[in-house]
Amino acid sequence: MSNNKTIVTSWKGKSRGGLLGYKIFVFIIKNLGLRAAYLLLIFVSFYFVFFSAKSTKSIFVFFRKRLKKSFLKSAWGIYKTYYVFGQSLIDRTATLGGMGDKFTYEFDGENFIREIAEEGKGGVLISAHAGNWSMAGNILDKNMPEKTKVNIVMMADEHKKIQDFLDKTQNKQTANIIAINNDFSHIVAMGIALRNGELLCMHGDRYMPGSETVVVDFFGEKVHLPSGPFQLTFRMKVPYTVVYAFKESSNHYHFYSTPPLRNPASVQEAAQFFATSMEEKIRQYPYQWYNFYDFWAIPLKGDSKKV
Repeated sequence: MSNNKTIVTSWKGKSRGGLLGYKIFVFIIKNLGLRAAYLLLIFVSFYFVFFSAKSTKSIFVFFRKRLKKSFLKSAWGIYKTYYVFGQSLIDRTATLGGMGDKFTYEFDGENFIREIAEEGKGGVLISAHAGNWSMAGNILDKNMPEKTKVNIVMMADEHKKIQDFLDKTQNKQTANIIAINNDFSHIVAMGIALRNGELLCMHGDRYMPGSETVVVDFFGEKVHLPSGPFQLTFRMKVPYTVVYAFKESSNHYHFYSTPPLRNPASVQEAAQFFATSMEEKIRQYPYQWYNFYDFWAIPLKGDSKKV
């Protein structure tokens, strides 16, 4: 492990994308179709390559240092990552707008989720900012046992304007939203959901400044992950599975779910299970990992509390 690791604050608590961009792509998708939106994306992706210096550098370093790619392949990885990321946003917008039937799906391990749901004792589905989480949610919605209640845990304020806009254009979502708030009311809501035998869906790869973290091995070095999702599964004694939906062609997605982890010996073991799975899938789909910052950076003192 390198001893000269940069000590910086990593994720700032806000993802990429703007309201105007969503409006433009929704208009194009509805009036000209998905292919036209993908065509526009060719030029949009070049814009980010040259005018988003920090994320461009992070992507390049990931391909060059972590995946050991050549200089040229790492440079190509920058453009390809932006382009595929844009496709995932377009696909998400199309699906939320009621055009999910334009995509086909392949399943690997969805039976594990059904098993957890049918046990009726509650369970957690953890994903990463890799592939297309929204598409995974759409797949889950169609393949769960009828009476299964699914809760999605998400940031309360992230892209509120975008969500308000999409609410006017999409079909109603059947999953319940548990918003992460500063008053920690979401923790109570999550506990109640699990005790009621419901499923919780959340991300496990980004922590907010000041939150507790757990350190795991990832691509040969140590990284900080949010401890919350893994403390939840450990303390509530509920099974959890890692889920993904990766794009494999213009209209085809591959859904994955790992065999559930039950009764881990520690929070550390629960978190490492996730990190190992995430590394395996990122190596398989390197252009579909969307953490556009130094993921290996050590948090500033006070930015996290290690458990």
